[in-house]
Amino acid sequence: MDLMNIRPWIFFYLICFVALLLATTFIVQGITPLFWMSSTLILIVVGFNFILIFNEVREHKKRKAMMKQFSNKTAPKEAEKDGKK
Repeated sequence: MDLMNIRPWIFFYLICFVALLLATTFIVQGITPLFWMSSTLILIVVGFNFILIFNEVREHKKRKAMMKQFSNKTAPKEAEKDGKK
């Protein structure tokens, strides 16, 4: 199984984690004016992360299919070269 490059996402997820902790703190503290902002922040972060991961997996599948297609095109040519020698 090929692993995707996860390193660039580390800082993004750390920032998202801090935002979720802050929003959760506001909700648990019961600060009413910040409750709706915190709830909205949580929904935005979770939704945005889902969309990014979904797109990343889709792109990874596209790249894998393209590499497989390229390797299938070059394999018969290499077999012909080996047969002529």
